[in-house]
Amino acid sequence: MGDPIHIIELIDQVLEETADRPNLQEKIYDLRDALYQAQQIAGQFEAKIKTLEEAIDKLKSPAHRVGTVLGRGQGELYRINIGGTEYQAQVAPDVLEKDVLEPGDQVALNEGFVAIAKLDQAGSGVLSRISTRLADGSWLVSSGGTTGSETMVQARPGLDVSALREGDEVLLDPSQKVILNRLPKRESKSFVQDDFVQTDWTQVGGQEKVIEEVRKVIEYPILHKELIAEMEFQLPKGFLFYGPPGCGKTLIGKAILTEVIKRMGEDSNRTLEGRFIHVKGPEILNMWLGESERKVREIFARARDYKEKGHVPFIFIDEAESVLGTRQAWRGNNISNTLVPMFCAEMDGIESLNDTVVILATNRPDLIDPAILRPGRIDRKVKVGRPDRESCKSILRVYLKETLPREFATFDEMAEPFLDQLFKKTSDQETLVMTLKSGGFKKLYWKDFISGAVIESIVKRAKEKAVERAIEGEKLVVRVDDLLESLKTEFTESQLLPAESNMEDWLRLLDVDPRHVARVRRPSESDQAAQSTLNRSII
Repeated sequence: MGDPIHIIELIDQVLEETADRPNLQEKIYDLRDALYQAQQIAGQFEAKIKTLEEAIDKLKSPAHRVGTVLGRGQGELYRINIGGTEYQAQVAPDVLEKDVLEPGDQVALNEGFVAIAKLDQAGSGVLSRISTRLADGSWLVSSGGTTGSETMVQARPGLDVSALREGDEVLLDPSQKVILNRLPKRESKSFVQDDFVQTDWTQVGGQEKVIEEVRKVIEYPILHKELIAEMEFQLPKGFLFYGPPGCGKTLIGKAILTEVIKRMGEDSNRTLEGRFIHVKGPEILNMWLGESERKVREIFARARDYKEKGHVPFIFIDEAESVLGTRQAWRGNNISNTLVPMFCAEMDGIESLNDTVVILATNRPDLIDPAILRPGRIDRKVKVGRPDRESCKSILRVYLKETLPREFATFDEMAEPFLDQLFKKTSDQETLVMTLKSGGFKKLYWKDFISGAVIESIVKRAKEKAVERAIEGEKLVVRVDDLLESLKTEFTESQLLPAESNMEDWLRLLDVDPRHVARVRRPSESDQAAQSTLNRSII
């Protein structure tokens, strides 16, 4: 078959020569149309054949290995790591003409292990942490895996190594031989809160004994510097607040910081800023080796950073027994085997309250490791107990303010009926009955489970009742009956009573030694037992 253009020209010439024969020309026109259609179909098949040939060529071509350049080798060779194995390989001349190969670059290699192309830098790699810098300029990094192994690597040319510090996170190439980039520091907002809201002592209802004891420690180094220096008195480094939940341990910690800032500001005639580093103990724990310890270091590093900036840092660790509990013989039993020594080391780096204030809060001080609580680390142990009648009145005054619309303008008229009801020892308020090993009995009532948090909840319930009446058209006012009904609801509907499986923990929170208690039961259980005995006697 000849050239299609030449064939068309021949057909046109035949049409001119046969102008006097219409029947023949009609057949020639049909032939030309068929030829055009055949040419189009042939062009389509030609394109498909070309595509298939290209696909076949790709399927037949071998895959290229990807390697990481480690540096120059002997002669014109380059040291390249491929899948954990190091080779000396040739580089195609056209690659070197276009680019300069440096440690950390990735290249494609053919079957003969010749680098035939320089690839773009991968966006992923191996995450490691700087351990130290060696004298020859190389670095030791830890992988952070379960083995805790260290690897010696080099830094990518052009990387600012002056900014690298011990503990910094870095990105390694896939072969884990070259540091590609330094990652920005991560701050764990989930377990550390440092938003400080000033809290005055007037917001801490009751706990006068605790406040007085804490204020002495705070005010002495500020108001009596000469006496402290002459006596060579060692100021405490931290406090342990222990006692039942909801009794104001965190609130007292914030009030301490507010007082420290106020006193130090008066003494130095300058404005100071406080930082309340509130740590939620259980959220420090992490299943990966070294992560919990890293978080402890981060907490104290943040406090030191605030101190350098002229701020006054407070470290408040809530539920301290969850992270600083008594150590076991091996790590598989308790992660605190390494957390406790790390915390002790950080505490030993603190000189006194003038540096950083450390406050631990716990409901179970008996579970905290003795190494933490020894003198020289946590020097002051302060019990924050359940409020008595006067303390409850002070707490109620905090939440039932004079600015609120109340049934009685006088606070005592609002508070006294509520307190009378709370501190009754009637059968309907009887909560638990303890049988002591000495043979006696001890009954617990609502008042034995009261706390600042419970009082706050009661007042909230009373306010809710007042709002509901106002929505229905009545006057907006908190009544005494609202407080009394809310008190009853709080203790009858809320889960304030202990579960039987938690009985020992509850006894400790109630200042009762479990070793002296033979049995704990609810009042209704004795009635049921008596009825059962009566039924058996009748039968």
